[in-house]
Amino acid sequence: MSDQSHPPQAPETGEDRCAILCASKELFQRRLSDIIRQCGIRVPAVLAAFDQEVGAAHDELANASDSDEDADQRTNLTASRLTLMGDDDLELDIRINALITRLREAGGRNLWRCQSRYMTLLCRPAMSETTHPAGPEAICLGLWAICRHAGGGLEPTLALLDRLEQGLCQQISGLYGEIDGLLAGHGIGPAPTGQNPSGSTDPRTGRLPSGDTLPADANTLSALQQAVSQQLDADRSTVPQLAHPTAGSGNPTLEAAALIMLKHLSERLTALENRSLSASLDDERAASPPSCRPLGTLRAKDLDLPLGKHEAVAFDTLALIFEALLDSADLPDAIKEAIGRLQIPLLKLSIIDPSLLANAQHPARSLINRMARAGVGLPQESNHPLCQRIRQLAVSARRTLEQDGSLDPQLTELDLLIRQRDQAVREAAGTQVQTVLEHENRQYARLLADHWLRLSLARTGSPEIASFLEQYWWRVMIAAAAEGGIQGRRWQEDSHTADELIWSVLPKQTAEERKRLAGLASSLLGRISAGLDAIGVPVSERTPFLDTLFDLQTSALRNQALTAPPQAAPALERPPDAQAGKPMAETLLRDRHGQAIRYLPDPVGGQAPPRAPAGRSPVGDWLRFMVSPQESPSGLCCWQSPASGRVLLFNPEWGFAVAMPRATLDQQLRSGQAWIVSRIAVFDAAAERALKLLKRR
Repeated sequence: MSDQSHPPQAPETGEDRCAILCASKELFQRRLSDIIRQCGIRVPAVLAAFDQEVGAAHDELANASDSDEDADQRTNLTASRLTLMGDDDLELDIRINALITRLREAGGRNLWRCQSRYMTLLCRPAMSETTHPAGPEAICLGLWAICRHAGGGLEPTLALLDRLEQGLCQQISGLYGEIDGLLAGHGIGPAPTGQNPSGSTDPRTGRLPSGDTLPADANTLSALQQAVSQQLDADRSTVPQLAHPTAGSGNPTLEAAALIMLKHLSERLTALENRSLSASLDDERAASPPSCRPLGTLRAKDLDLPLGKHEAVAFDTLALIFEALLDSADLPDAIKEAIGRLQIPLLKLSIIDPSLLANAQHPARSLINRMARAGVGLPQESNHPLCQRIRQLAVSARRTLEQDGSLDPQLTELDLLIRQRDQAVREAAGTQVQTVLEHENRQYARLLADHWLRLSLARTGSPEIASFLEQYWWRVMIAAAAEGGIQGRRWQEDSHTADELIWSVLPKQTAEERKRLAGLASSLLGRISAGLDAIGVPVSERTPFLDTLFDLQTSALRNQALTAPPQAAPALERPPDAQAGKPMAETLLRDRHGQAIRYLPDPVGGQAPPRAPAGRSPVGDWLRFMVSPQESPSGLCCWQSPASGRVLLFNPEWGFAVAMPRATLDQQLRSGQAWIVSRIAVFDAAAERALKLLKRR
């Protein structure tokens, strides 16, 4: 445990650090380019753009500090390129944000160790997973460069991203292993074990996003086993037990006794299992749901076998974990039933394989975790086809465990099921995402129009023109901003029309000005009418103003003063910039299919962010969060607005979607009102619950 007792070694000089950083960056870029080529990208210009973007992102993140302001700059490297997004950009943004999560999961522990060494190399102990210079964010910026340079439409680009994702996910862990080895070879140690390199652990369990567990989880299991051991000592203080035969004892008698004991244990558990299965069949014949927890209270002392203490501790520890698993209110009943089918095979395994409780990456533990992950967000009583497939996988895994085979096929299929379901949910939320995007574009367009109106009213001396601008032309400018922003052709034309309208009623003191107005009046009238047509103003409603405009322009041609003295511009009846369009209560939107979207208000007293807030994007995570004091559903974060940071959460089981401000979500995560359920390793979480329950007994 050298990482805990000695601080990590950083390079002695800045030159050493720079040389090592350059070597790591070169390896990072070279290996990524190799992977991209293997995925079929061969055009030199596209490869060069990818390499340049990845290198620039690596340098920018490596040269930044750990201040909040810098973090905001680093985690929004792409925010400036998107304001009013088109449909294609939206699809790519969703896809690439999801890919960041996939790459982080595929990088696993090698990514974690690589980041830990970067923390030491750069002397940045507070580095978060989103600011890792060689992290998935830098890679995905390179993928944006490929999308921009590859050409073609949306469908070919998405197909290209699918191919790149497959290649990257297959090789990314190996790439991070190489970087980890290079840094280790230069004497760069990992950050102290107590620090979490990700900077973004689960609020309830403190687990890494990839599913790796920190030493705290190992400590939980160790504490649970110690508590079980103490309980066994108290229960069996007067009963002589077989000593645990230590590995490699060389005592044939003890080893033979252990083998006989294990054989009897297996037979005893098999008999109990058969009895449980028979009871389940009786339940089915009685039209009641089968039990999913046949051995929830079984302990080593109930087996009538003289287990050694170590075996008994392992057995009882796993039994307590299963009891907590099957009592969990967060798991659907069908998933608990499937996990319950693995209880006896894993109880047997716990006796002969100590690594089951010692290794957080043990395949059997990963199997439990991924089965739970696959069922995240399903209702307690669900007939979802996914549940039936997970039941079948549990049966297959039982046979594999009984034959001491590899669980890789089951783990691979679970990964596929998870990806397919998440992708299906994101695709199902596509129309809701588009509706929220259009709604936010309208809000932003209104802010732009309000700003334009204030500037225009300040230059207007005519009350009639000021009233027209505020009542009608402001709406024309909103439509123009929504169509193409302030750089769009329509905004430029309509803004110019308003400028000429204001000028047209000012007294004309020279012949040149009068000539210009005479030639302008007809076209100006046509443009005003076209703008009013665009917002649906009827002819009868606009006629009084057009008559007044004719009189004002006639007076201007005669170089006459306004009939009324200039007045101060009227005050806006709309709220100021920061509050315009900012909902104070929940708004109900509907997409084109009639699907409801609950658009939640911004936090009281909060300021609408000019762009997405800092921190790891929650896109691709399943979260349990609070919509109201009575509602805490679980949904997939399908999209995050690059402008406001608002996230869209959706679950097909709801019948609606939720658009929540990122600040509200972050506040709930900090307070424990929300948590990221897809990052919870349920095996370890069950160990924590079991330890708490055991201490209360």
